Parts: sequence; structure tokens; C-alpha cells
Amino acid sequence: MPVIEPGERRRLSILEELATSRAVSVAELSRRFGVSAVSVRCDLEYLETRGLLRRIRGGAVSVPQTILEWSFTEKMAMHRDAKERIGRAAASLVQNGDVLIMDSGTTVVQVARHIPQAILSSGQLTVITSSLPIARELGPWKGVSLILLGGVYLPEQEVVVGPQALASLAQLHADRMFLGAGGLSLDSGPTTATVLDAEVDRASVRASDEVIAVVDSSKIGRKGLASVVPITDVDILITDAQAPAGFVSRAMELGLDVRLV
Repeated sequence: MPVIEPGERRRLSILEELATSRAVSVAELSRRFGVSAVSVRCDLEYLETRGLLRRIRGGAVSVPQTILEWSFTEKMAMHRDAKERIGRAAASLVQNGDVLIMDSGTTVVQVARHIPQAILSSGQLTVITSSLPIARELGPWKGVSLILLGGVYLPEQEVVVGPQALASLAQLHADRMFLGAGGLSLDSGPTTATVLDAEVDRASVRASDEVIAVVDSSKIGRKGLASVVPITDVDILITDAQAPAGFVSRAMELGLDVRLV
């Protein structure tokens, strides 16, 4: 897997923030990353020369859809340690005989990677997905019955979307769904950067008995372009221990089973 140096990882995080919050400030980024304001300004200048944001006084604002220009591998590198912990905890909920829907998020890939080999080899696990990375991860296991949804392929996200995927999901049923999100808030619920992704996720929720959201804490409080479902439609939320205490408390009051890892 490609190694991403700290400066590049920092720039990826800046773009991730812009994908949902639409604006960033030099002062806040300097505090978050523990680097000088001069370093942050250099990052913003570099990203602006690539057409990935527009600098303004004291910070920068997003250029629509630029986050999609980053490869799936680069997105996997964002908050990798937290995603691995979340994926391991979520995978421990998978049981023999399950029918799962796994969406296209990078944290969901970590769930797939941590499913116990005994279950992957059992011949009793069925996985439904629109994600090519999930298909590549689980396809080689002869004990997994893999259902890959059809549709229009979005190469930047390595996912299929559209009417064909929605029609297939309308005919299927799953025990549980593993749902990633570009943002998660109390009022908007899980959100995505594109309407097409949100449509497939929404149909997946309808087809599932249980919805398990796997979202690292950097996404909490953010709002993407399109809402998937109300937060009360999520049964279990697995996130990392850096999740804001106020959000966690309120989510639990709303009935979510929140698990910090």
C-alpha cells in the first residue's frame, strides 16, 4: 500500500474537512495539526494550485466535488488507525449465517478486512455490496456468497449507483447493514457527498433489519450534501474514543447503542 508522508496526509485531511464543512481557517488547522500557520498556508497554496480549493482571507473554501478527485486508496489513509479499530469492533458482530449489506465507505472496508477467517471460510456468509473494494476484499473467499449490485460505475469512489442498484435492493433482505458516512450529525443523520450514494444507502437501510454505522470521530458534527436517513434509524454507532461527549450522550438518549473504541 502506498505510504503517504505527513504533509500529504495533512492536506488530505484538509480536503476531507472541506468536503463537508465547506470552509476552513488557518488558525484552526494550525491548532489541530500542531504546525505553524506558515505551514498551513503553504498547504492551502499547494492545494489551490491543483484547483482543489480557493483561498480566502484567513483560510480557504471548497471547490465543489474536489474530494472525489482523490483516489480510494488515498481516502483509506485518512484516520486509518481509528478506522481499523472501528472495523475490528464492527466485524466482531458478524455471525455465521448472516446476510450483510456493506456500503461503499472506507471504514466499511476495514469491517470486511476484520471479519474472522472462520466465518469467511464457513460457506454461510452472504454479502451484498455496491462497492468494488469490498468485492475485491471478500471475493477471493470461497466461503462467501457475494452479491455485487449492478448500476452506473463511479470510478472515483469505486462504487455502482443508480436505478439498477436500487431495483436490486428492493428485492433483497439483510440481517444487518454496515453503513459508513461522510458526515454524521444529530439533526441530519448520516450524510454523503453525493445524492447517488445517499439513494443506494437509503435503499440498503430499508432492506436491513439492523443498521450499524461505522464512523470515525472526525465525521461527527459534519454535514455532507445528502442525508441518508434520520439518526434514529441507526441501531448501533461504532466510533472512536475522540467522539464529542455531548454528541455521544445525546445519541444515546435518542436510543442509539453507541460503542467507543
